[in-house]
Amino acid sequence: QNPKYLGLTGLASIVESHPQYAAQHQLAVIECLEDRDETLQRKTLDLLYRMTNPVNVEFITEKLLVFLRSTTDVYLRRTL
Repeated sequence: QNPKYLGLTGLASIVESHPQYAAQHQLAVIECLEDRDETLQRKTLDLLYRMTNPVNVEFITEKLLVFLRSTTDVYLRRTL
């Protein structure tokens, strides 16, 4: 399997109980939005939603808007 996907899955499983660990990898998670794999992009969006908090909400929202403007994935455009 894709190591990025496994990493996202691992972070998603601990983000609620240990948000500090996910926060340490926030930039790496955001970079996964640039991957061509749409499944990875969707997993990344889910994790970013879970990671969002009052401290990083503006930063993550800005990155999500940039992603949304450039995505060609019709499902994601409709969903978001």
